[in-house]
Amino acid sequence: MEEQTTHATSRRNFLKAAGLGMIAAAASAGAFNAANPRVAVASDALSANQKGVTDFSQTAGMYEEVFQVPMRSIPVRDVESDLDRQGNVAFEMRDFDESEITRTEETDVLVAGAGITGIVAAVSASDDGETKVMCLEKMSEGRGIFEGMGVVGGKKMAEAGNNVDKAEAMDAMRNAAYYRVPIDPIKLWGERSGEAADWLQEKFDEGDAKIETYFKEGKPNSHFFPSVQTEIAFRCDQWSEQTTKNAGGAGIFIVKDLANTFSKRSNATLRYRNAVVKLERNDEGRVTGAICKDSDGYYRVNAKKGVILATGGFDANPQMLKAWCRPEDMVNYGSWCPTYGTTGDGQLMGLAVGGQMDPLPACVMNFDMGNDDAFYSSSTGMRPFLGGIFINERGVRFASEGMPFQARSNAISAQRNFGEKTWKVASDTQFAGVSDADKEKAFAKFEEIKGKGWAVEADSIEGLAEQMGCDGATLRESIERFNGFVDAKKDDDFNRPMEGVAKVEGEKYYAIAHQSSILATCSGLVVDYSCHVLDCDNEVIPGLYAAGGASGGFFSGNYPRHIFGPSIGRCVTFGYVSGQNAAEEA
Repeated sequence: MEEQTTHATSRRNFLKAAGLGMIAAAASAGAFNAANPRVAVASDALSANQKGVTDFSQTAGMYEEVFQVPMRSIPVRDVESDLDRQGNVAFEMRDFDESEITRTEETDVLVAGAGITGIVAAVSASDDGETKVMCLEKMSEGRGIFEGMGVVGGKKMAEAGNNVDKAEAMDAMRNAAYYRVPIDPIKLWGERSGEAADWLQEKFDEGDAKIETYFKEGKPNSHFFPSVQTEIAFRCDQWSEQTTKNAGGAGIFIVKDLANTFSKRSNATLRYRNAVVKLERNDEGRVTGAICKDSDGYYRVNAKKGVILATGGFDANPQMLKAWCRPEDMVNYGSWCPTYGTTGDGQLMGLAVGGQMDPLPACVMNFDMGNDDAFYSSSTGMRPFLGGIFINERGVRFASEGMPFQARSNAISAQRNFGEKTWKVASDTQFAGVSDADKEKAFAKFEEIKGKGWAVEADSIEGLAEQMGCDGATLRESIERFNGFVDAKKDDDFNRPMEGVAKVEGEKYYAIAHQSSILATCSGLVVDYSCHVLDCDNEVIPGLYAAGGASGGFFSGNYPRHIFGPSIGRCVTFGYVSGQNAAEEA
């Protein structure tokens, strides 16, 4: 049995067990330090068994066969994806012989996954000091990449004088999903996220890092998309400025602090490199526990009160993406989140016992600013080059650059062959007001990606077009038309808000390959107001809960990036509620 913390483990031993060197952070991160955590790799996970699901060519039908109701396929273009970040899938769709089970353990609540959702669920379930909670994570530690959480109400909102209208917030979420969502999940978030946020601050106060939550005001709109001021952000005196500023960089430290708090409790067991591989259900239909696996082999965990699936999405399983997503949501995409643990284990385990999955194609959290490596994150310094205009393979501007991330990504994917050759075109004017230090950083990065063939520059529009492979006259017409919109303060093509927008003109012109990227998937097992997993008749599967990215009923189509923080808001709220409810089961 590897890397486990049981009961009141000391902070020093806990951190040692957690494996500080293997944590998820921004795709551009380098060697680990407090400001720059190192990315995760597939070898961080417990090794997959050959009987598991790792090779789509050998298990192509599994992603349909796992459904316990009849399914049919909708024809889509069968194209290969650039996504190759394959994690080790823990789920095993097979019967186990009792001779394979090396031991049996007992607990009250079993939590699968120790990322932000799982560790919140584990802490919540163990709050009473009596409920025995076992939290298993297949990776070398729990991970998370996030900035803030979407919250309706709570003390921090009240302190800031930000009174979120609950009905407006819930309607914005349902509107973003075009109402293809059941009632309960968004209602749960709207009614209990403030309570969950208050609880989370109490847990931070209990922890060693002394993390603080606070209200963060966002931009009032993004290309006229409706937005609600729901974001609660995080800060900590122990974090470097780079950690705080880097998109999602603080997430790993938040997960680590909560894991440390959980591991000190006498009723808590936390194990890394331990995978939950298959749920067990008795003749009455109740989920009674799971078959799990560590380096010694398979073992059974009987969970008296319930199992909580908190394994995240399946963005680190390219073959599952291919089976369940639109090609335009995965072709010519880069991967932003460098964690290999999110392989769809929770969704697959829940489906195998009759759980109801969100309708497919699955919802994705997609962004633009993608490249062949990953993502032009803020830490790369490339943002001035990205301040120009969208240009496609023909030299034509094709969308408003002021839209939310998901809309920009969708517009890119609507170009030829799912955006195989789309650009951001900029000029000297995009650098007005940029400091010399930031210019130096930006151009150093530009030269790096230029060497990879992802960027070109020229002294004229026609010279730039030649290197881009498009018609010079068409590109000039697109740029001059856009510049006219800047003068008129009205975008007649795409209605982009033009305040503060600069023309594309000057002595130098630049083009950067600009495609889509995926951070996460957002579809999972449909749950009720208590986070019970439902079957296809909307009946509760007793003893089974799902939360965070493994749960469903919350998003549809695309993640609504114009609304502040609903993903982590769901993770924290559903983790808190599922843990609380599981602990209270008779």
